[in-house]
Amino acid sequence: MPTDTLDLAEPRVSFPGPFKHHDVVVDGWRVPFLDAHMQGEDQVLLVLDRRLGAEFSVAEAERVIPLVADAIAVALGYGCHPREGMDTPPVLPHARPRRLSQLVGTSVEGGVEPTT
Repeated sequence: MPTDTLDLAEPRVSFPGPFKHHDVVVDGWRVPFLDAHMQGEDQVLLVLDRRLGAEFSVAEAERVIPLVADAIAVALGYGCHPREGMDTPPVLPHARPRRLSQLVGTSVEGGVEPTT
């Protein structure tokens, strides 16, 4: 078969990049889904999940990042981002979500009150 008539599939693997970012580390633990891009001597752009970004001074970032690290850890099912000296991230039991079918206001006499 001539090679000009072959239908070659698109490659499944690609290598985009290089990217220039810094990992964010709190108490010796890398914060997942959070990258830092230095914007100058005292400015840093924090990018969450490669989708959302905000620029902070380095002092502001040092106050905000531990909160963001805890929020990411909780969203992943952990109790918090690991603290200094921890060997593993703390996992806490979570309450299972329950679906409520309907909320209705009732009076003392047992009648249904209109909801506004």
